[in-house]
Amino acid sequence: MKTIFCLAFLAVAANATTVYVDSDALTTANNSGFGTVDLSGTLNPNPLWAAALPGSDWISYGPTGSNTDPGYFSPPNGTVVTFTTLFTVTGPITTASLLVLADDTTSVVLNGHTLIAANLTPGTACANAPVGCLTSTEEVFNFAELAPYLVDGANELSFAVVQVGGSSFGLDFAGSVDPAPTPEPSTVAFLGAGLAALVSRRRRT
Repeated sequence: MKTIFCLAFLAVAANATTVYVDSDALTTANNSGFGTVDLSGTLNPNPLWAAALPGSDWISYGPTGSNTDPGYFSPPNGTVVTFTTLFTVTGPITTASLLVLADDTTSVVLNGHTLIAANLTPGTACANAPVGCLTSTEEVFNFAELAPYLVDGANELSFAVVQVGGSSFGLDFAGSVDPAPTPEPSTVAFLGAGLAALVSRRRRT
């Protein structure tokens, strides 16, 4: 009994690594033919938008945020640009969350599954309901909504941002995924050797 207890105790789990999924120009591609840009620093978000979510930047495919920016342009109504980010999770997923803002609105698709369709009804600043550009029209996805579509391995998150009836255009999202701790490889090997020794010892007695 003491031997079994010691072997179980030695199976120490490795620390799980939280995967952060945030909008920024370096990790978010788009299908417009132009590179993704951060609306921060040289370029700016529309001052009416909610502040960027923690750890993220408002992004677009050009200077489409503040009308005071050099080169600012307003995408025509009906414009749809899809932004995509890839991330990898290792291990069983225990918690996850995602927050999304957009002007005018966006659909959200995780690994080919639509989590929410774009809201095409204009409001005062962007869409009149989630997903929009204001705190009141922010969409929050919890673990129960994300878990059925997240996978252990490569994941794809995409956003089809739509210009409905406005001027500015942009996307902001921030989320995280937490996998469960997994045993260290050396610990697993040691544990396997210990169990084999235990079985061999029992056979001899």
